[in-house]
Amino acid sequence: MHKGYIAALLIVAALLILTGCGDTDYPLAEVGGKVFYKSYFEKLFVPMPNATFEENKAKADLVFENTLKQLTAYAYLEKNNMVPEGAMQMQKQQENNKLIEYVYKQEVLDRVKVSEKQIYDTYKTQKTTVWAQHILTKDKALADSIYAILKKSPERFGEMAALFSEDTNNKNNEGMLREFSGGMFVKEFEDACMKMPVAVISKPVQTPFGFHIIRVIKRELKDMSNYEKDKVGIENGLKKKLINEEVVKSEKRIRDVAKIKIDKENINKLFAAFKRDSTGQIMMDSLNGAENLVLASSNLGKWTIEDVIRISKEDGFGNVPYNSPDGLSGFIDRMAFFKSIYEKGRRMGANMRSDFKKDLELKMAIMIEQQVVTGLRSSVQTDDTLLVKFYNANISRYTQKGRVGIYMVVNEDLAKVKMVQDSLAKNKDFRHFAKIYSTIKPKEFSKPDYYIYTEDDTTGYYKMAMSLGKVNKVSDIFNNSAGYNLIKLVELVPPKPIELTESFKNGALKNDYIKSVTDSIINAEYQKAQKEMKYIVYKDKYEKLVEKILSTSKEK
Repeated sequence: MHKGYIAALLIVAALLILTGCGDTDYPLAEVGGKVFYKSYFEKLFVPMPNATFEENKAKADLVFENTLKQLTAYAYLEKNNMVPEGAMQMQKQQENNKLIEYVYKQEVLDRVKVSEKQIYDTYKTQKTTVWAQHILTKDKALADSIYAILKKSPERFGEMAALFSEDTNNKNNEGMLREFSGGMFVKEFEDACMKMPVAVISKPVQTPFGFHIIRVIKRELKDMSNYEKDKVGIENGLKKKLINEEVVKSEKRIRDVAKIKIDKENINKLFAAFKRDSTGQIMMDSLNGAENLVLASSNLGKWTIEDVIRISKEDGFGNVPYNSPDGLSGFIDRMAFFKSIYEKGRRMGANMRSDFKKDLELKMAIMIEQQVVTGLRSSVQTDDTLLVKFYNANISRYTQKGRVGIYMVVNEDLAKVKMVQDSLAKNKDFRHFAKIYSTIKPKEFSKPDYYIYTEDDTTGYYKMAMSLGKVNKVSDIFNNSAGYNLIKLVELVPPKPIELTESFKNGALKNDYIKSVTDSIINAEYQKAQKEMKYIVYKDKYEKLVEKILSTSKEK
């Protein structure tokens, strides 16, 4: 059983269960033969739950613009035969992943059906509490004998449990189980407990643990009024369980059709023929005929070591392992199995479907941009002179924000503020007056108890405090949206450029510089590409789509 296959399919399962099928797709933009579909945007844009409409709209615009740039770059590079080396390999890998998804849907998802009755019965089972006792034995004949005795003498249940039960947790407690609800024990045991009459001794019930003689003492049904609310979760849980079972069956079906056979004897012969050079690498030109040994066969044909190397490279299976015969056997088996899935997907026409091609196109655009950016970043030259020049040109970006701490007297009554101003000539205790006359009083139970403002402040407090210049100075009266104000400066931290240490230069500053250069090159090429190719943006469709997504998100 291939864990990789199961893991891949279960991830797809979760996505398909949660997302379901989409509605009609349509283009939001077109560039150089590449289409920016609505479905692309819906996959990439996820509204922020606690953000305003404006904040989410700004995020949506950024996602739209970035994706459009990625598609533009892909179209431009493809047109000019400049697609990065290795991109076709990535495309092949993505295509193979999509083929797995398609086969999985046909092989697994389409076979999994959950009825309303199954959902309701499962919910009812989960809402039913059972009190029961049991006797467990692995011996069927012994279980039948115990049942025959208890059928005539049910009062001996505790005695039989103590003598014969293999469940050591409760055999000396008359076989009593702790109360339970559906989902806590294996299905066969639970089904019997839910269906059998109360106080009646059951015939032996077989489970993976052995044979159980059961007596239900009591069953109690809890409130089921939340069924409609909870049924979706129940349905998904049932589907997940059935999917797990169907995945195992699907691998067996695929293997039965593929007829994969690994020739371990020939693999051992191949390893015996291996010779290594001074660096430890296998010398393939010295195999003396072992390169013609058939290592595996399936409905795809017969594979020699040369076939294995070629297919591994073409389909992105990674480096062929030469560490041990068993390692190579497992690798070839994995290749043959997944290759069978790919071919099955193609026979089913998966790669001809429009949704298949669209999804592949989007992934290619994203991957190619990542590859281009990585290549550009690695080619950018940096030295101290360039970094210092960049630092000086962007000094405001690398200046730590100033900070002030103030007490304040704020009041809409100008006369009261003037009275405080006059009183300060005799009594310098500004905090005392702030506690009495200010609508914004010093903070209680907090240290510091004054208010902190930075240069982002829009109320005017930071600007006024900075103009005072020295700690303990008091401002003149000034007005803002809060009312009339007097402030006393008690903390002053002026703006300060980040020190040009070696760690800063070779860390954050270097990364910022490389990103700036890379972004500049990409934007210039993007503008060039826009001019060269047909470029259409369906702005109205995009705006309506964003509005619909955000309004739906708000309702949730």
